[in-house]
Amino acid sequence: MNILFIMTDSLIPQFTGPYGDPYGSTPTLDALARRGVVFENSYCNSPLCAPSRASMVTGRYVSQIGALDNANEFSSEWPTIGHAMAAGGLEPVIAGKMHFVGHDQLHGFAQRLALETDYSTRYDPRFFTMAWSWEQESKGNPIGKHTMAPSYVRSEAWEYYPEHFLRDDETHRQSLAYLTQKTKTGEPFFLCASYHAPHNPFWIADDMKAPFRGKKLPIPLLKPGEDLVHGPMDRWLNTFHWVPEIADTLNKPDNLQWMYETYYGMVYDLDRRIAELLSLLEGAGVLDDTAVVVASDHGDMLGDRGMVQKRYFYERSVRTPLIFALPAKWRQGARVDGSVSLLDLFPTFCDMVGVEAPRDLPGQSLLPSLTGNAEPDPRTIYGEYHGEGVHAPCFMAVEGRLKYIYVHGFEERLYNLDADPQERVNLALSADWSSETIRMRTKLLAQFDPDAIGKAAIAGQRSRRAIYDYSKASGDLDRYVDTSQFASLGQIKEKAL
Repeated sequence: MNILFIMTDSLIPQFTGPYGDPYGSTPTLDALARRGVVFENSYCNSPLCAPSRASMVTGRYVSQIGALDNANEFSSEWPTIGHAMAAGGLEPVIAGKMHFVGHDQLHGFAQRLALETDYSTRYDPRFFTMAWSWEQESKGNPIGKHTMAPSYVRSEAWEYYPEHFLRDDETHRQSLAYLTQKTKTGEPFFLCASYHAPHNPFWIADDMKAPFRGKKLPIPLLKPGEDLVHGPMDRWLNTFHWVPEIADTLNKPDNLQWMYETYYGMVYDLDRRIAELLSLLEGAGVLDDTAVVVASDHGDMLGDRGMVQKRYFYERSVRTPLIFALPAKWRQGARVDGSVSLLDLFPTFCDMVGVEAPRDLPGQSLLPSLTGNAEPDPRTIYGEYHGEGVHAPCFMAVEGRLKYIYVHGFEERLYNLDADPQERVNLALSADWSSETIRMRTKLLAQFDPDAIGKAAIAGQRSRRAIYDYSKASGDLDRYVDTSQFASLGQIKEKAL
């Protein structure tokens, strides 16, 4: 068996055909859903790029591996999917973004193709400004507004901003080249083709956007005076994302229409790229021997509730697509309702290639749901966010259709996703739901130690800030700039333009 793992960034499953969206165009994903298994309720375990991906490839919670934010170094001491796939006889390769932070850019994978398109490719104290101090007052992301809320507002600055598109061009080119080479040799492979799309800033070529221009789209227009901020975590993150600065403009119908037209166009283009990967495998006669898996690291609020980016625990932010297809061996056209998470990928991939997964992984193999009618074991799915923008450890627990949110020392919430899919009513404030709130809180606190996690987070923030300040004072920050990366990206742009 080969495995083609297609990784996306900020792909909201609700805006794709397999998850019932009627507005966009995702024919390739639709076809994969018909010939495979769709997991209806899949969650990331930390709604931020680097923590989510480190958690996914290790199969462990971010508080266990110390990857709490976008600037924590990801330790080489944890076994990963890459190590396991190599042990199973597949060459494990990543093409494109994986957001590993630190010296180790392989983590058990044999190659990193298109590494120059990734954000973090080395040890770099400049990233430590993202180790946002919980001990400071809330304010906008100190990195700047570049990819925060202002990038969700239409302006001349975004009329031609093809950075992510061009990065994905290179990732796609190298993925196709790798698959061409491997299908000729017949050697088994595990390729993670990892794209930036549809991550903001929002830009796509006109021909990809044209099908959605002027079309009625599900724009989340707030009613006059409507306030859907539910507590301290929302307020902290809105401030961090620079939302107050552009709130009125963000919520204008023409701006939301532009944003959604562009987002749908980016998803349409992503679907086109996936089609080209599958077409190559089919032409080489190996598609029936290749398991195709599609996932994302998290979603995006995309203006819903007047919010942007990820980091929140709302469905728009933490839900992820998860589709598996291998028609010769697995179910076709099947849908699995039970809750799963990205932690389940490690044990599932191990089962697929006949390798034993580490015994202490918290996830479970989904192979029984792929080969038979078994639903995943009923369990609680946990999420964490202890990164930049907040001021305390933040947790989520999903059990069936109940979602519990706990911000240590500040707030707790409970939502019934069946009765309230838009997460508008906080049942933790209702006496009728007090027993369920207490039960969920007790269960979560038995799983995690918020005091210890909070102390570790603050200690790491202080240490990294000290390194940054020392490096800045000595003038050493400049020596961490890898100019070859920027030259390479510049060459990509020049070639494309």
